[in-house]
Amino acid sequence: MKIGLVPISAKPYHAGHHALVTTASAENDEVLLYVSVSDRKRKGELSISGADMKKIWDEEIENILPGNVTPVYGGSPVRHVFDVLQNAEEKLVSGKYQGHEYTVYSDPTDTSQNYSTASRQKYFPTLEDKGYVTFAAEANPDAFTRGKGTPNVSGTAMRSALNACDIESFRAGMPPGINVENVYDILCNKNMAEATLRSLITSIARR
Repeated sequence: MKIGLVPISAKPYHAGHHALVTTASAENDEVLLYVSVSDRKRKGELSISGADMKKIWDEEIENILPGNVTPVYGGSPVRHVFDVLQNAEEKLVSGKYQGHEYTVYSDPTDTSQNYSTASRQKYFPTLEDKGYVTFAAEANPDAFTRGKGTPNVSGTAMRSALNACDIESFRAGMPPGINVENVYDILCNKNMAEATLRSLITSIARR
């Protein structure tokens, strides 16, 4: 069985994430989509709560996921990937391996940062040596590079649109099939006082 592993923070989920998910879906029998539901709080930004994002997943995102994709919520998405691969490594070494083939999906930068050679050798060396695990962004970097093989949208740009109460820019970065107004209301309008102040500050700064 071919299994895709997709770890994302997704605050918010956007067209770039969805491209990873749909590609993984097309290339694998089963996809495990690991999703962070922790809060994201940064100075100078509208906060995005994990509870709000879980609501959006329940109401919107799960509706557009391919049928062979299973979202797994909570914990560290990258840690979950290591846990799956380490477990497979242990089964392989003990002779109980079932022959699953794993592919990890993230962009080239995240792949390089999160899955170092040292980490691979520590947690799943045999699995990789025998070709049971591959990293999609290493096999085909352009296909997973923003603006080349995936939509030119980032979490930073999407959060900037929320900060500025710019629903049209936010809409442009969302995947098809999503009720953008609902997502925007959950993330932005529930914090309208803060959002309005940010919008006012932004408009003054542009004068």
